[in-house]
Amino acid sequence: MIRETWCKSALTISKLPGIEYSLNPYVGCQHACVYCYVPSVMHLKRDEWGKTVHAKVNIPSVLQKEIKKRSRGIVGISTSTDAYQPAEKSYELTRKCLTVLARHDWPVDILTKSDLVLRDIDILARFSDVRVGFTIPTLNDKSRRLLEPHAPSIERRLSALRECGENGLRTYVFCGPLFPDVEKEGVKNCVDVFIDAGAEEIIIDSFHLKRGIWESMASVIPDEEKMIFEERIRGAVKLFSEFERHCRGRITLTRAFA
Repeated sequence: MIRETWCKSALTISKLPGIEYSLNPYVGCQHACVYCYVPSVMHLKRDEWGKTVHAKVNIPSVLQKEIKKRSRGIVGISTSTDAYQPAEKSYELTRKCLTVLARHDWPVDILTKSDLVLRDIDILARFSDVRVGFTIPTLNDKSRRLLEPHAPSIERRLSALRECGENGLRTYVFCGPLFPDVEKEGVKNCVDVFIDAGAEEIIIDSFHLKRGIWESMASVIPDEEKMIFEERIRGAVKLFSEFERHCRGRITLTRAFA
């Protein structure tokens, strides 16, 4: 269900490193990832997550007014909900906001799980400073279907990543939260695949097990895999050194978790 709503502000001061502002045209996300931390932060019912999305229908006009008053800074798009979720196909709020930002040439950093971003390459090409990142926490699409039931496939994300790079956009992979099916022996393959797809940077993050997240994941993980999933989730940080070894001299690696 999509509900139309009106917002009072478009840009929010960001606490994320390297980003001055957050821009989220939607509240709620149809990708319905079972590990998403947003329901916990916003005190929403996890079993309702993904079923209702609020589209901020006036956000492009609000942004147009705000951008004249704010100090220029990097705008992070999709910091809490994916700006390229299915609702964007019809509402085009992200595209309209990008048009405003491009007109003033503000720097933009987009993170998404959707190849729908390819629709907006014509606008992204107008920016002098833009990065497009794709969240790819696993190469196993079976695991993706389990934990990200309504998000685009891994293959589609890799293909979109490659196409963005071929169109001259700076790209990166957000490998987070690193899925428990990524084993030490598979790290080199992950790095190879990301580099082959044109990524210029890999950012790794671990699971942030806020209230209710593990319970939500446990409800869809097969019983025989729950114990090993939980062990690996808590030990994901140990794989960073392995990523570091295979990225050294080939691609920039950034560690998102403490």
